[in-house]
Formats: sequence, C-alpha cells, structure tokens
Amino acid sequence: MDQTKHESESHNLADQDLILRLHNYEDHSVERKTSADSKDWLKTVVAFANSAPDDFPCVLYIGVRDTGEIETPQVNLDSIQKSFNKEMKKVYPPPPYFPKVIEENGRQALAVVVLGSRMRPHFAGPSYVRKGSESIEATDEQLNELIARRGSKANLILQSRGSNVTVINRQVTGNGQVYESSWPPTEVADCNQFYITLETGSERTRKSFPLERVGISFDNQLQRLQLEISK
Repeated sequence: MDQTKHESESHNLADQDLILRLHNYEDHSVERKTSADSKDWLKTVVAFANSAPDDFPCVLYIGVRDTGEIETPQVNLDSIQKSFNKEMKKVYPPPPYFPKVIEENGRQALAVVVLGSRMRPHFAGPSYVRKGSESIEATDEQLNELIARRGSKANLILQSRGSNVTVINRQVTGNGQVYESSWPPTEVADCNQFYITLETGSERTRKSFPLERVGISFDNQLQRLQLEISK
C-alpha cells in the first residue's frame, strides 16, 4: 500500500471518531500519554504497527491524562510533534503513522494514528507487540512470525490461521498426468517462512509440510483459502 493511500485511510478517522476513542477505555488499540511522558512513545508506536491487523488504525494520544482528559496548562503541540518525529527516526523500517491535532472543551492534544503495518516487523532496539492493553517485548516465536509475514505466501496463510481451508494433494506423474485428492476438514495451525502446520480430521491431527511444497489458490465454492500440496 502506498503512502497516499495510508494517509487517506488515516484521515478517514474524523475528529469526532478520535474524541470517542479517546474516552473508550476498553479499546486496547489506544494509548494515552501526558506531554511529559515521552519515554514510551517509540515502544507504543512499534507495538501498534507490529500487532494490529494490516491498515487498522491505532491511536497514541499525547497531552492526555489516563482519565482521557486533555491536560492543562496547554503545551506547544508543534514542539511536541517535532520531538515525536525525531523519535520515530529511530524505527526501522519507518512505521506508518500520521499525527492530527484534536480539540475538546477548548483544549488541544495530539492524536497520532498508527496503522497496522504491512512492512512489519519494525525495530527500535527490541521489537514490541501488544498483549491486551500493554506493549511488551516480542518473544522469539512472535518475532519469527512477524518476520514470516514479510513473505507474501506466509502472510496470506497466516491470515487464515484458526480457520478452515480447502486442502488438496496434487501429484504429477512422469507422463504428465495429475492426480488430486481432497483432505477432510482442515484448519491452519501455524506457518513460518519455512513450513506450514495444519490440523485435520475429527482428531485434529497435526501435519507439517515445507512451504515450498504448498501452492496457494482460492476455493470459490466455499469462499476460502485453498492449499495445494505437491508430492
């Protein structure tokens, strides 16, 4: 997705939407920080970009108390935004974020819209992910999954994790004949850059295959991902 489209999607969040989310304390994709509390800006943005669904808008509010009240006395938001942009230069690759000034009851704060990133993982020292309402350091397993999502095949398969997929065994003989057989009900259990793990049948038996043996298609009849495993 290009920068222009990212900006368009982030700007679809109207000021009123941002005010409503400011006061939604059940929204784990929202973080509130006072203007003096800058130590977690970078960690929060990286965690949002690494954890949210692709292009989903998370919001970091700066100049806001935990209660959702915009702080007084008012701070220089232009200076805050410059400091914030300087911090974001430490992140690689650059995360998709867009700052907006919001106003409520005559007071202003900075709302930084951070999109779930298609370029994940992002790093600024350790990599962070979201767990509930907290930003935590990614485990080795989570980091491997984030890296796997950079590959288009693993990324597409991971989007169906925990969901039913159609699986077909495909074998091509020496004379070019193709034999196909379908699996019983099957779910994607996991996938990384090397192999895929599937759960199949009533006993939910796990089977793993090298990713290079797995082709990707779409089952138009059942409207779901179709995996074609070559022998």
